[in-house]
Amino acid sequence: MASVIHIHNGDVVAQLAKRANIPGDHVAFRESLVTGPVTPDDWIETRANALAAFFGEDLLRVRTSLMEQEQMLDSAPSRGEIVLWFEHDLFCLVHLLYILNRLGTAKLSLVWCPTPLGMMEERDLFLRFESRGAVTPMMVKAARSAWQAYTAEDPTGINPLLTRELPDFPFLREAFSLHASRFPSTQNGLGAIDQRILSVLANGALEFPALFPQVDTDPPKFGFGDAQVMATLRDLAARPVPLITMTGSAPKTLFAITPAGENVLSGEIDECKINDPDAWLGGVHLTKENLWRWNGATLSLSPA
Repeated sequence: MASVIHIHNGDVVAQLAKRANIPGDHVAFRESLVTGPVTPDDWIETRANALAAFFGEDLLRVRTSLMEQEQMLDSAPSRGEIVLWFEHDLFCLVHLLYILNRLGTAKLSLVWCPTPLGMMEERDLFLRFESRGAVTPMMVKAARSAWQAYTAEDPTGINPLLTRELPDFPFLREAFSLHASRFPSTQNGLGAIDQRILSVLANGALEFPALFPQVDTDPPKFGFGDAQVMATLRDLAARPVPLITMTGSAPKTLFAITPAGENVLSGEIDECKINDPDAWLGGVHLTKENLWRWNGATLSLSPA
């Protein structure tokens, strides 16, 4: 009898699936492809450097972990059925696209869930497994096109993905709308996450435990964890013209909006005019010379 390998987007669901006695081997896919450069060139080294810098981890350890994960993906098709477990949020979607591109010719099935899998009871998770669906050729084709758009240096390939729903790939259009909204807005130069953080802090200073749940409301659509949000907060505070302040030490650090942050939030000042962009979104390196803007009215990305 052929074996089954389950690839989960994180350790929490992998452990839960084991406790639910879902047959097969369970592995967690450990990456953060919403972070740093996502380009095909020198994949392991590029990703290892990005993750180590972003999360403050040891470079050698991160590189080794990524190499072992790639080896697991290389060997997975020979082991039988591969079940992919992912949720309807941007974080999961990008990882799913990557794996579908890597394993598109393998025997794949999918649990593609609109609600957080880690919050389910063991019995409900087992039922999800029993009702899993096969990954269709149309879904693989859509994933390849979407991955190409996500990793391209020029993000205009994202725009067609924002205008049509694909019945074979639910949530794809919404996820790319979320990704596009991370680019600097035509209104004030803020991406959606920065905008949300400043909007929350405009109502008063908060410590992280009170702030974090308000950044990506229930159900989470961006799917960013506390590490991603904390790194964003540090970045907002460390810019040449800080948009927030951080006072006190963790876990009691207090975050507050600055006068500059208030002016940017209101649209009186454009963030990209006071702080030169330097960030990666997929394959796009946003800089002063390579600036792309998100227009929420026309639902499109265009060069500034």
